[in-house]
Amino acid sequence: MTSQGLRASPEGIRAAKTALTDKTWSQHKLAIALGITRQPVSKFFAGESVSRSCFVQICQQLGLSWQKVAGLRENVAFEVTTKTQIKGTDLDTLVQEVRQKRQEKIQDQCNTLQMLDISQTVQLIDIYTNTNVLEEIVSLQWQEISDLLKDLKSESGFNQLGGYNRQRRSPGLEAVLRHSKLMVLGKPGSGKTIFLQYLAIECNKGDFQPNRIATFIRMKEFAEDVKNDSEFNLLNYIIQDFLNCGVEKESTKTLLTEGKLLILLDGLDEVPAEKAEQLTIEIRRITQTFYKNKFVISCRIASQKYRFQGFTEVELEDFDQGQIEVFAKNWFVGVALKSKEDGEAIGNLFINQLHLPENQHIRELAVTPLLLHLICLVFQVKNQFPVNPAKLYEQALNILLVRWDEVRGIKRDRVAYKLTLASKKKLLFQLAAITFEQKKYFFEQENILQLIADYLEPIQNLNSDVTQCQLDNEALLKAIEVQNGLLVERARGIYSFSHLTFQEYFTARKIVENYQDYDCNNLVNHLTEKRWRQVFLLTISMLPNANEILQLMKQKVDFLLADDERLQYFLTWLHQKSSSVSSSHKAAGIRAFYLVRVERSSCICSRHHAFVYTYGYDLECALVGNITFNAELVLDEFLFSTVACIHDLDFAFEHTINDALDHAHALVIAFDKAIEVVVDLKFKQVLQQLKKQLPKIDSNPEQFRDWWKAKSKIWGEQLRDMLIKYRHIGYDWQFSEQQKELLRKYYYSNKLLVDCLNIAADVTPIVRQEIEETLLLAIADIEKLRNSSNIR
Repeated sequence: MTSQGLRASPEGIRAAKTALTDKTWSQHKLAIALGITRQPVSKFFAGESVSRSCFVQICQQLGLSWQKVAGLRENVAFEVTTKTQIKGTDLDTLVQEVRQKRQEKIQDQCNTLQMLDISQTVQLIDIYTNTNVLEEIVSLQWQEISDLLKDLKSESGFNQLGGYNRQRRSPGLEAVLRHSKLMVLGKPGSGKTIFLQYLAIECNKGDFQPNRIATFIRMKEFAEDVKNDSEFNLLNYIIQDFLNCGVEKESTKTLLTEGKLLILLDGLDEVPAEKAEQLTIEIRRITQTFYKNKFVISCRIASQKYRFQGFTEVELEDFDQGQIEVFAKNWFVGVALKSKEDGEAIGNLFINQLHLPENQHIRELAVTPLLLHLICLVFQVKNQFPVNPAKLYEQALNILLVRWDEVRGIKRDRVAYKLTLASKKKLLFQLAAITFEQKKYFFEQENILQLIADYLEPIQNLNSDVTQCQLDNEALLKAIEVQNGLLVERARGIYSFSHLTFQEYFTARKIVENYQDYDCNNLVNHLTEKRWRQVFLLTISMLPNANEILQLMKQKVDFLLADDERLQYFLTWLHQKSSSVSSSHKAAGIRAFYLVRVERSSCICSRHHAFVYTYGYDLECALVGNITFNAELVLDEFLFSTVACIHDLDFAFEHTINDALDHAHALVIAFDKAIEVVVDLKFKQVLQQLKKQLPKIDSNPEQFRDWWKAKSKIWGEQLRDMLIKYRHIGYDWQFSEQQKELLRKYYYSNKLLVDCLNIAADVTPIVRQEIEETLLLAIADIEKLRNSSNIR
């Protein structure tokens, strides 16, 4: 028979709200402190009926008499509940006594972390970052590859799949509160163990599930500690654990029977296969016998052969940008052992650099806590990210393949055949290279199994040991998924690499390891495809000598515009104009300067689609860094800006854009700056006369608008004529759409070539000189230069 519920009187609600305000708590925080969901708290403050036990807990937490809040006479309430209260008081006392006895054990067991490549222990509370969970398991979703491709934002990697954003998610603590039996799944290094340790610590302090006692059991240690099948008993294991803390056996059984334990079973996937079935039976037995307790089990996402009745499964979500920032700031204080001031300063530097466009691929790996720890380790050496990230990716690969299990003493089950670490890597490289070449970011299970079979067949023929084994391609696929997390099931039967960064890196490794027999033209043919950018950079950075491939890239770039006379004429002008400027910078850098300014100051492209500009990848900066002060370049910069403002203003007036006059002000500012820095007196006078023709903007905006519509075309042509006459700029090139597209590809390819040249490990001086000196030149000018004495 269930006890009748209670409801707060109006006076009781007012008293409760006052108490809540005095504690500066929200209803949500009160629910967390009680270890209950928010629903009964909301019903309590709404004057609705809630269970008697829950009502009493809320009042006690607020420091109020539950009888008074309910509007009951003290003596009546006592008569009705005396028996229950005495029993409850005794049980609560027992909980507090046992928690006190186990306090040091839980602190020692769960409050310290031994982090990878860190010699000292780290306090969990110093590094812990609040974790969210997905309430639907990603790999169980029924989706097509076309659905995943719609959601894929390749510039952000697989971790930003839009489909994830549509899933229900909640804070991990709330999920534990809502479900009495919870299975927490996650990829390798996603923070499952730390999450369970955090639950234990918070419960131990009384801040989470205050009416329960934490019990943290590593499944691997349990399986190792039992000497024979007769000892394979979780109940006895818990009883013995409590006995070691001075808790009598009968007390432990009472607590289990009354549901007063928070039982945390960590690392179900880490148990050897020969003991897995026995352990599964044991877990089912204890969770069904002592069902009143709260259970949380952690396991790797791909090990879902473990299913337990009554358990809700959730998946640990990757870190978002906010969580990455919190973790990093904590890391540089708690792990790097910097002072709080210095650690936070380095943490801010880390975050700022991580958000730079060139670190996008490192940022993609940072969503996995284990890899984020590695990235922090690498960053702290020089307070910057490596120029060549290939070594970082190789470390990440080795951690996921071997080291993460090694440092924790975990021996995974051997698959049904013998594959060395080198062979497993080569398999990954081949899978990545084939699928990336085919433009496949997601692949059906049968396709990936066929690729695995194709890889294993020659190994089977060459290796007698392997031949004698039963080759199971599906077992190998599952092993890579479970043990290493490098392949991930994104939906039922659909796989991808865990990070787009890894697929690109493995593709580059495949090219490098087979470079002697590799036709470099296969890679160079992808020069204008932006999705190949990282593969080019990684390949060049790992090659011991990149001369051949860089020369092929340069040849490919030069011939992109070779068949178009107008574009060749444009490049000839670019060379002539740049050569007329006296500067200490490289000639190619000056050519890049003018190429960019022509684009920004003209109608070469459709609005909002620049033909050369790619955010974060400016060619001139790649060639010469920031161009130092040069009078001619500064003047031309302002003149080009003036012409660009003319086009912006034309567009704004034509489309009746509200901020049109802002473009007019920008035009005047750029024009004034140009007049201010011009040295040629005749040219200065011409510019001043043109400036006088412009009506005042602020005094009469309508007059300016009317003037612009009537006379701006003639005024602009006059300005262009003067720019051509005095500065050899201002031409209206009138390129076709096809020519614009060619120029976009040309600029992008030159930028990629320069980036590859700068990251290459070893390039002979002659090859470097030839490439740098012939950048952004017409074919005829390249031939002239090659026939001169400057380069061979």
